[in-house]
Amino acid sequence: MKTARFILKIVATVMTLAAVVCAIVAFWDQIMDLFDTIIDKVEEKRADHCFEPEEFDDYDDSIL
Repeated sequence: MKTARFILKIVATVMTLAAVVCAIVAFWDQIMDLFDTIIDKVEEKRADHCFEPEEFDDYDDSIL
């Protein structure tokens, strides 16, 4: 009886893993679109924080 339970647990684990893999394959395009959107938003935030035009307002261009 213990052997049967152990085998059923292994079968259930394998089937669960197979279902997860199938779900990833089925929704791969949507998953990648989500990652691309997140990466684009992070890059936009970094670009906004890196370039601060206030720093350059104090330079006088009339000297040149």
